[in-house]
Amino acid sequence: HKVRQICAGIFRLAQAQGKFTGDNPADAAREVISRRKLRGRRPAFLTWTELGGVLRAAQTANLSSVVRMAHRLCAYTAQRTGNIIAAEWAELQLEHPAGPRWVIPRAKMKAQDRHFDHVVILGPVIADELREWRSLNGAPTSGYLFPAVAGGAPFVSHESIEKAYRVTLGLKGKHVPHGWRSAWSTLARDNGFSRDAVELALDHVHDNDVARAYDRGARLEERQKLAEWWNANLSRAERGAAP
Repeated sequence: HKVRQICAGIFRLAQAQGKFTGDNPADAAREVISRRKLRGRRPAFLTWTELGGVLRAAQTANLSSVVRMAHRLCAYTAQRTGNIIAAEWAELQLEHPAGPRWVIPRAKMKAQDRHFDHVVILGPVIADELREWRSLNGAPTSGYLFPAVAGGAPFVSHESIEKAYRVTLGLKGKHVPHGWRSAWSTLARDNGFSRDAVELALDHVHDNDVARAYDRGARLEERQKLAEWWNANLSRAERGAAP
C-alpha cells in the first residue's frame, strides 16, 4: 500500500505539472484492492441488467413518494446517502447555462480538506425528475428536498432508504444504496473513463493536494460526459434495453 501510494503520488504530481499525460500506472493495484474491499463490505450489482432491474422494481414497489425520489437521486447521481438526505433546493442549479448541477457545500461532504464545494453534474433524466419534484412541492427555492411535514429536519433517514432496499425490494446481501457508487466507479472505469474523473465525481480522496487543485477544473469536461453516459445507460437499463 505504501509503495503504491508513493508511486501514485509521483505520477499524479507529474500529471498536475503537465509532464505526464497518460493514466497513472500505479492505479491498477488500487483498483483491485478497492473493489475487493467494496464487495466485501457493501454488496453491489455491477451489471446494467441488474441495476435496471432494481430501478424497475422500485417503480412498482410499495414505497412512499419521498423514499422513491430519494432512491432515484441516489441511483442517478451515485452520491452518498447522507448527502441525498440533506439535499436542499438552494444547492440545485437546474437551469445552469452549462447544464443542470447540484453544488453540495464542502461543509456537508465527508472530505473536509478541500477548498471548493462538490459539483454533481446532473443528467437530463434526473434533472427533469427534480424539476417535476420541485413543482409537486410548490416550487420551493429553499429548504430540504425531502422535508418533514412540519418542516425542519429531512423526512427521510438512512434507515428508511436502507430498509426500502433490504426489505421492500428484497435486496439484502445483494445491493445497497451505497452500491450505486461502486457500480458507477466500476462500470465507468471499465468503459474508459479516467480514474481522476471518476474519483472526482464521487468526491473520493485524492493522492495529493497539487493534483486535486489541478483536477478541480481540468476534469470537468470529462465529468460532464461521464454524467451523461451514466444517465443514458442507466435510463436504457431501466427500460430493459441493452446499454
